[in-house]
Amino acid sequence: TAKKRIEQGRLKLLEIKDSDIRISILRQGLDAIDHGVHAGGAFSAVIPMVSLYYGGGMKLNVEQPTEPGQDQFILSKGHAVAAMAAVYADKGYFDAALLKGSRSYESILNGHPGPILPGVSISTGPLGQGISAAVGLALCGKAYPQNDVYCMVGDGEMQEGGVWEALMYAAEERLDNLCVIVDKNGGQLDNVSKMIVSMDSIADKLRAFGFRVLEVNAEEYAPVKGAFDAFRCDRNGKPTAIVCSATKGFGSFSSGINGHKITLADEVGTLEIEMQSRRRKGREAAFVEFYNSISCDETKAAIAKIAEEMNL
Repeated sequence: TAKKRIEQGRLKLLEIKDSDIRISILRQGLDAIDHGVHAGGAFSAVIPMVSLYYGGGMKLNVEQPTEPGQDQFILSKGHAVAAMAAVYADKGYFDAALLKGSRSYESILNGHPGPILPGVSISTGPLGQGISAAVGLALCGKAYPQNDVYCMVGDGEMQEGGVWEALMYAAEERLDNLCVIVDKNGGQLDNVSKMIVSMDSIADKLRAFGFRVLEVNAEEYAPVKGAFDAFRCDRNGKPTAIVCSATKGFGSFSSGINGHKITLADEVGTLEIEMQSRRRKGREAAFVEFYNSISCDETKAAIAKIAEEMNL
């Protein structure tokens, strides 16, 4: 059907945008004053963030990011700021030139997001404070004009006690306009493959706290986008948690990209960008082949419009 073809086209376009965001993250590292970037957690956050911001369904006003009634996003796992910055620059919250020279005295882009950065409403880090702010925003969002609130947390920061106080309150207040995105990448700070406290049963814990939980493979776009669609379409009085399972550094070619904060050597960064660009060309060719196979002009026009909305 036409609807199915349009959805297939959107998923292929999301994969192309995925490459653009990863290349931007790498360039931020090469251009940073210390060549540093929190690569591992940023790369595992790409598929959920691209699905959210380019998958359709968010109410946003990029030119007036504080205007009431639009949906809100809080990056509680603030170390993934490079992924957020890449998306926000591409969406037009600020000029892409601001991605260069981060962490310098002159830059407004640092290792954590802060409200000096357009489109960012609160400073966050690895301590779970973002989820508490998101719960407060969701509480306000139940009044008129109503809006949804999305908050990305890491499985590492979910070991903070304040996170669970916020989750408990969200369920008590039946904040079904709150969507918590858990980046379950299995790593914590510099230990990229192990947690201090196991997060294997995180979905069961969230259900016990009164959340509707959707568990997805966050190494593919279809299940993640489908989970966001389910959140928007089905409200049952419970806040939603989407548990996105991946690994730190997912989507990279170099094993060094899975580190927490890495110093990106010119040779590694340049080669990684080259390989990411090669992957993008393959994804673009696959999309073009799919697009040209469609005979219905209206379907092609709908997919072309989606591409334009994604800045592709």
